[in-house]
Amino acid sequence: MNRIKQFHSMGLRTKLMLLLLIITILPLGLLGMFSYRKASTEIQIKAYEIILENLSQVNHSLTDFVQDIEQLSMYLYSNEVIQEILSKSSSRSVAEKYEDEQTVNGILKSFLGFKSWDIQLYVIGVNGERYFTGDFLPPAYRDYQPNWGLFRKARIADGGAAWDTHYSLKKIEDYGAVLSSGRLLKSIETGETLGYFIVDIKESALADKYQKAHQYPGGEVYLLDANGYVISSSPSKQQVGTRLNKSYMDEVLSGTKGYFSAVDEGSDKMIIYDSSDSSGFKMVSVVPIGVLTKESHSIRNLTIFIVISCILISYCVAYLLSDYMTRPLRKLRLLMNEVEKGRMDVTFPSKYNDEVGHLGRSFNTMLRQINRLIHEGYEKQIQVQEAEIKAIQAQFTPHFLYNALDSINWMARINGIDAISKVALSLGNLLRFSIRRGNPVIPIGEDMKQIRNYLTIVQLRYRDKINIELDIDEEILDFYTPKLLLQPLVENAVGHGLEMKEGEGKLLIWAGVVDGNVQFIVEDDGVGMTGDKLAKLWEHEEESAQSAKTRIGLHNLKKRLELHFGQAYQLDVESEAGNGTKVTIRIPCIADPKEVERVV
Repeated sequence: MNRIKQFHSMGLRTKLMLLLLIITILPLGLLGMFSYRKASTEIQIKAYEIILENLSQVNHSLTDFVQDIEQLSMYLYSNEVIQEILSKSSSRSVAEKYEDEQTVNGILKSFLGFKSWDIQLYVIGVNGERYFTGDFLPPAYRDYQPNWGLFRKARIADGGAAWDTHYSLKKIEDYGAVLSSGRLLKSIETGETLGYFIVDIKESALADKYQKAHQYPGGEVYLLDANGYVISSSPSKQQVGTRLNKSYMDEVLSGTKGYFSAVDEGSDKMIIYDSSDSSGFKMVSVVPIGVLTKESHSIRNLTIFIVISCILISYCVAYLLSDYMTRPLRKLRLLMNEVEKGRMDVTFPSKYNDEVGHLGRSFNTMLRQINRLIHEGYEKQIQVQEAEIKAIQAQFTPHFLYNALDSINWMARINGIDAISKVALSLGNLLRFSIRRGNPVIPIGEDMKQIRNYLTIVQLRYRDKINIELDIDEEILDFYTPKLLLQPLVENAVGHGLEMKEGEGKLLIWAGVVDGNVQFIVEDDGVGMTGDKLAKLWEHEEESAQSAKTRIGLHNLKKRLELHFGQAYQLDVESEAGNGTKVTIRIPCIADPKEVERVV
C-alpha cells in the first residue's frame, strides 16, 4: 500500500521514465533469458548427440572385436591338428604329449600374434589335456564342471559361440578376465565331444576400445552385459564384475539407445546409452549436467552484457524522452502555480500541436473566461440580488391565491352555498398540491385524491352530462407514481372527448396490477378521433389549437415517463371517431421512491 502511495506521489516525468524502462527491460530480459536457455539447450543436445555417436562407434568397435573372437574360435574348431590331438588317448607316451603340447601352444601363440589383444586362450580336452597361453591354468578350467557357467552355455550352444561375464574377480590389482567366450569342440567326422576352447578377455582389452572416446570431467563410462553387470568401466574399476545398482538402470536395460536426465548421488546427471544388436552389450556414459552447461557460460555472460548495455542505453533514452515530453506540462504547472498566487495575466506559449498544446490553449481560454467572469460578476451581483428579491416576492402569489380560495370557502359555508364551498375547497387542494415541492414521485393513493378533487370541479361544471366511474384497486395505493400522471389524460378526456359530445357521456378511470406492473386506463365514450388524426397525434405538424394542446400534453407525458422509467413503461392510445378514446399506461410497481432511479 505504501509503495502505491509512493508511486502516486512521483512526478509525471519519473513515472514516464519508469514506464519506458519497464517496457524496454521486460522484453530485453525475456529475450535474453529465452536466447540463453535456447542456446544452452541446443549446446547440451549437441553434446549428448556427440557422446551418443561416440558410444555407437565404440559399440561398433566392440561388435567387430566380438566377431573377431568368434572367428578365432571357429578357426580353431575346424583346425585339423587340434582335432587330431584332442582325439588322442590320454594314455599315450609323455614324449608324444610333450610334442602335442608344443604344437598346440604354437598354434595358440600364432593366433595372438595377429592382434595386440590382451586375451588368454585355453584348450580344454575331455581326454584330460590342457593347453593355454598364460602363465597358469585357472582352477575353474583345470577341473571344470560341464553343467556350470560358461561350459554349460557352450554345451547348450552345441558348437556355437557362447559368452559369459565374470562376476568374481581373480585379482584385486589387475582384475583378471572380465569376459569369456567359449565354444564346444566336436569331432568333424564323428560329432564326438573333444573339449572346449575358451577365450578370456582382460578388462584392459575392452577399456582400450572406448578410452579414445571423449569423456567429460566427473563423467563415467560403463560397458554392461544384457543383465546389467559391469564388464568394464572408466575411470573407476571398483564396480567391474558387479551389477550396476543405479536408479536409472531400468530405463537403460529396457531401451536400445538414447539419453535422459536422472538424479545420481545427489546431483543431476545425463545418462547416454547405446546397445549392440548382435552381442547385447550396452555402452553407458554418465555425464554431470553442470559440466555440460559450463560450455554455455560464455553465451550467458555475453547475454548478460548485452542486456545490461541495452538497459543503460534505455535509461538514457527514457530520461531524455520523458524530459522532452513533460517539459511543456511542467511549464503549464508553473503557470498554474502563478494563477493560484493571484496572477491572472500569465499565458501558455501555444507552439505545440499535440494534446499538450490543446491543453495549453484551453488553459489560456479558461483564464480569459475567468477574467471575463470576474468583471461580469461585479456587474451581475446587483442584478442577482434584485432577482432574489423578486423571487421571494413571487412566492407570495400562490399562497395568496390559496388563502383567497380558503376565504371564499368559508364565506360560502357561512352563507350556506355548498356548491361554491366545494369548488373552492377542491380548487384550493389542487393549487396547494401543484405548488408543493418535494419528491417528483408520490403514492398512487395521494395522486388519486387530486384526481377526485379535479373530478369534483368537473361534476359541478357539467353536472349530469358526464357520468364518472372510478375503479381503483386498493392493492396499488401504496405504490409510487410520477406526480400528476393521470391529470392531463383526464383533462383531455373531458375537454376534447366528452365536452363536444351531444348528450350524456361516460368517463372510466381504472387502475390495478397486470403482469406484475401497475396499469392505468382512462377511457371515455366521447367524439374520439379518426385514424389519420390518431396517426398524426405524435407527429409535429400544423394543427388546430385544440389538437395541439392534446398533442403537447401527450408529448410531455411521454417525456416524463421516459425520464422516470427509461424504456420500462408502456403508453398506448386507442381511438375511433364517434366511439371515444382509450389511453393505457403501464409502469413498474415502485414500492420505494428511490427505486425509480434503479429502474431508469
